[in-house]
Amino acid sequence: MTGERAGRGATRCPARPGGSARWVGVAATVLAVIAGTVVTLISGPGDVGAGGTAAAGDIGHVHALAVDPATGVLHAATHHGLYRVDGADAAVRVSTHAPDLMGFTTVGPGHFVASGHPDPHARGPANLGLIESNDGGVTWNTIALSGAADFHGLHAAHDTLYGYNSTDGAFMASTDRRVWEHRSLTVIGAFTVSPSRPDEVLAVGRNGLQRSPDGGRSWQLLPGTPALAVLTWDTDQELFGVDADGGVWQSSDGGVTWQRRGDADAPPHALTRHGAKLYLAVAGGRIIASTDGGATWSTHYQPA
Repeated sequence: MTGERAGRGATRCPARPGGSARWVGVAATVLAVIAGTVVTLISGPGDVGAGGTAAAGDIGHVHALAVDPATGVLHAATHHGLYRVDGADAAVRVSTHAPDLMGFTTVGPGHFVASGHPDPHARGPANLGLIESNDGGVTWNTIALSGAADFHGLHAAHDTLYGYNSTDGAFMASTDRRVWEHRSLTVIGAFTVSPSRPDEVLAVGRNGLQRSPDGGRSWQLLPGTPALAVLTWDTDQELFGVDADGGVWQSSDGGVTWQRRGDADAPPHALTRHGAKLYLAVAGGRIIASTDGGATWSTHYQPA
């Protein structure tokens, strides 16, 4: 999107009929410890990583966004690997190989975790499990659950890594990224965790937004909420979501009530917030940004 789009007036989301949470029990707690040698999945500077920019369309579909706290630079996890987004027409792949990254988040400066599927030319299981990079995404090592997990969502908060495993619908958590607790079985898309309450989790469920008051062990449908597709929760007063049509919403009470903030004018793929700036990946490989809580948006990255 070039230029800026003025947001629509903020309105209270109208209530709609509620319902009981639609979740599939709570799985027994199991601990999964993955032993063996750590395997390097990606190594060496990329063929476009040594200062080159991505060719038109190379960035492809974006699954997740996160900002490296070491540099303040946005990174995009895509079908073709991890990209550092340097500007409106510059996205640099940071490694040679191109795994299909699904879940992705930062856990510290230059320290990332991700999941998904290996580069088509790489050997090994079809699911990466949890992989980790300590050098800003240049090299990645297998940490846990190789072959067993394809995390479509990862979120680091409260010295805990939360994950949603798409292979079996397990919502999981780990304090060391190696030993994992299976907390429930559910069907969700995007999820986020309260910045001040480690047991409060919000997720996009099959029938609407749902809340867990116990760290993902049980789930309750939140009635009267917009049909959100992506979420980000930076402070208690600043929970943001974008619906399937690009409508931008904000909640200051943990997702109970929502106000319309603006319109991104495109279907959303991934959302994150860093400082005062929202970043939203939308259809067509574009990434747009807002500095006024979603009221207006401007281009952050636009494929040529």
